[in-house]
This record gives sequence, structure tokens and C-alpha cells, in this order.
Amino acid sequence: MDAPLPISGAYFTTFGTLHLEARGARVTGKYTHQDGSVSGTLHGSTVRGTWAQKGNSSEGTFTWEFHRGANGFRGTWEGGGSGAWDGVRLELAPVDRGGFPGGWNSYPEGPLLAGPMIGEVSERDARLWVQARCTSPVSLVVATPDGEVCRMQKTPAWSEWLCQTYHVEGLRPGVPYTYWFESTHGRTKARPLPLAPPREARAARIAFGSCLCFYHQNELPILDAITRDAPACLAMIGDNTYYYGFDWQSEHTMMLAQLRARNNDAFRRLVSAVPTLGVWDDHDFGPNDADNRFSGKQMALRAFRRMWANANWGAQGIEGIFSSARVGPAEIFLLDSRWHRNQPNHTLLGEAQLVWLVEALARSTAPVKIIASPTQVLADAAVAKEWECFRRDAPRELEGLLGEIEARDIRGVVFVSGDLHMANLFHQEGRDLHGRRGPEWWELTTSPLANDPWMEPIAGKDRYLVTEIIDRCNYGIVDVDLDRAGSEVVLVCKDERGDVLFDQPIALSTLAVRR
Repeated sequence: MDAPLPISGAYFTTFGTLHLEARGARVTGKYTHQDGSVSGTLHGSTVRGTWAQKGNSSEGTFTWEFHRGANGFRGTWEGGGSGAWDGVRLELAPVDRGGFPGGWNSYPEGPLLAGPMIGEVSERDARLWVQARCTSPVSLVVATPDGEVCRMQKTPAWSEWLCQTYHVEGLRPGVPYTYWFESTHGRTKARPLPLAPPREARAARIAFGSCLCFYHQNELPILDAITRDAPACLAMIGDNTYYYGFDWQSEHTMMLAQLRARNNDAFRRLVSAVPTLGVWDDHDFGPNDADNRFSGKQMALRAFRRMWANANWGAQGIEGIFSSARVGPAEIFLLDSRWHRNQPNHTLLGEAQLVWLVEALARSTAPVKIIASPTQVLADAAVAKEWECFRRDAPRELEGLLGEIEARDIRGVVFVSGDLHMANLFHQEGRDLHGRRGPEWWELTTSPLANDPWMEPIAGKDRYLVTEIIDRCNYGIVDVDLDRAGSEVVLVCKDERGDVLFDQPIALSTLAVRR
């Protein structure tokens, strides 16, 4: 008989891979470091026992304190020294053995362990993400002041960590909708369900940010500032959680890491109120600076798609997580700078994604086209500093993209980016096109949302830099108003309280080829 906790299984630990077997209260196992073995006794959620290593003829004692569902443990060892001995479970334990798919700070009661999150919305449909409490059916209810208009029931799957996305169609622009979830475990509170501005709308404000590391700080004022801003959409453009060495070992460990950030209380408030899109960067894909040679990328893709509610992932015949979304007078083009990235070949997007981007830009009828890149695009100082950027890592792709925008006179393009733990505003003047002048190029980099600022200025070292903020957390807003003549687009950088750090008005007429 297994122990009360599902202890039996494989763990990635401080001392390599550990395989445990529990029978009653007795726990035994072997681990890879120095041909080690353990033997101990389970009391509640604590295992105490002895370890021995044939490889170096050493032995001692250990104490492990297991998390719920035996998803991991924190512990110590002694014997010829002492130190930490921590581990994380590599596979989700079965439901009938006491497994637990929830992460840090899961809800203790109610129909959900995590969520809700409003995902991609249009003016007539919406996607909503949740992690359910168990495999019992969960219903999404959408209502107006006159009563329910939609009730959609889905049955969560253990193999999907109880995560599911609901897609509600047939909604009407301008109608005040609310939504909630319910199951045999109760119901969530009713919340407003905002839809996207219609395509003919003249104004929209889109927020973006990256680098959300300090999930354990439940009060993150910067996230509440974004909530108060009430943008039409929030684009999380990379490092939306942080994988460390333990976290990229398996799909289960990735899911636990994803849920850490999702369950931050301030983030919960934000994404339950503001439609949110997501793309990854290196830290929520795999190891630092990982590219398409990362052996765990298929696991990473499944985990990421399971956790976010974008309408599309990649394109037909092209893998990845890139997509685009229309938000009133703007269209956001979310780039995937990991799946096709290959450092030896100097590619970031890959040929197929680059072709998709150019064609999607050319087809777009949005007056403003926002290219959201996890990696900086126009930055110049980043090359000398060996920081990731298009100019260093994919100069041919950058030139190809700018050249196609110029050649096709694709109008209204601006760039936003993240990653660097500082805020930068870049401007590259329109290039000479044989008697005509190309569009002005603008890029707003904002980062971090919740991490340590980099504190390294690049002023005077980057020929395209207009201004920078290096000493505080920040986020960005692209403020579009087609009736604001001469400054139809404003790039805004804000601090943790929502106060403006700098802004840059841009005339829409300058984002086009001119004579």
C-alpha cells in the first residue's frame, strides 16, 4: 500500500534524479549522485532517515518536508557536512493516489484552483482560462443585467492539469456582460467581461510588460496600476514566469512554475479584469538564452499553450506561439523569438515566421500595427554588450523585415519589446529610398514588471536611444487615438504607481513612406 502522500515516483533534486518507493510509512530510494540510496520513515508530510553513497563511501541523515500532492520537498542533509536537499516531482501523481495539479498559492476552496483569466477577446467572442478544483464539471456563465445569455459546461481532464479554456461566441458589442464559474464546489464572484473595441473604433489603449519574477510578493502595486489603467488588452511579452534548473526538467515541473506566477494575488486581479495575451521569452521557455536546440521545447510548448488563452498559436504548417489580434484601430503582432531561434545560424524568427509576419502586416487593415517582440529590435548598444537583440542575433531578418515594410509601404508600424530589465525608447530615422523617405522607426522597451532593474545605463552608447529608465520597475502603454491629429500614437512608459515616466507622441503620417 502506498503512503498517505503519493511519495512513490521520480524527483529531480539537489543530488540528481531520485527514485522513491513508499510502502506504508517506509520510504526507500536511490539517487544518481555517487550511487546514493536513502531509507526513511514518513510521519505526516515529513520523511526522516539515512542516506549512503557507495561512490564516495559516505553516509548521514536527512529530513524532507513534502509539499501537497508530493509535488516536491524542501529538506536538509547532515554527515561529513550539511546543506540543503530539495527536490521537485517529475510527473503529476494520479488522482486516485492523492496527486495534486495545483501550484503555489492555489485557492483553498471554491470551484477553481487558479484563475479566472480573460484571454483573447474580439468584439463578439471571448476566451476564458481556469484551472478547476477537480475533475467534476465546471460551468462558465455569461450574463447581462437582464439575465443569463450563455452557460457552458466543460469537464476538466487530469492529463491537462485541470486547465481548460472556454470560448464564448455570439456576444454583442456594447453590451455590459458579466461572467462567473460554478461547480459542485460553489461559484466565483461575478466580474465584468470586457470585449475588444470594434474595428471601426477610433481609439484604444494597449498595455504590455515582461519579466514577472517576484511572484511570491503578493502585493505588486505595478499590476494593480495596470488594472486601474483598464487597457483594452494586456500583452505579456515574455519571461511571464521564470524557469530555474529544477523547473525545465519535465512538463509537470514547468506547469508548477507557470502556476507560481499565475497564482500571484495581484496578477489574479489583473487578468480576471483585463483581456490578456501571452508569448514567451527564454525564462518561460527553458534555460537562459535557450533556442530551438533546447531538448524540452515540445514540453514547453504544451505547458505554455495550456496556460494561456490566445485564439491562435503559430500558423498552418508553422509551429510556435506567434499570432496577431485586432484591438480596435490597432493590430498586435506577437512574435515567437524562441521556437525558431538558432544562434549558430543567426535566426530569431525563422524564414517561415518572418514570411507570415510580413504577409500578415500587408493584409492588415488596422491603421496602427504593433509588432510585439520579446527581444529588442532596433537596439544598437545591445550588440556590443552581447545582449540578445535582432541586430546582433538576426541582422538579416531585421533588414528583411524593415526592407519589406518599406518596399510594400506597410503603414503604421511601431515596435514594443521587453526582456532587458530597463525601459528604453529608440528612434531610427526613415531611410533614404532613392528619392523618397522611409517610415520613422520607433520602439518602446519596458521591463521588468517584477524583477531587479539592471541599473546599467546605455545613454551615449546607442545611436538610436532617445531616453531610458534603469532604476525601477515599469510597464508600457500604446495609446492610439486617430482623432488626436499629429500625435495619433503615443508610446508611454509608466512606473509602479501608474505615473508616467516618459511618453513619445508620434504622427501617424510619419509611419509611412514619404516623398
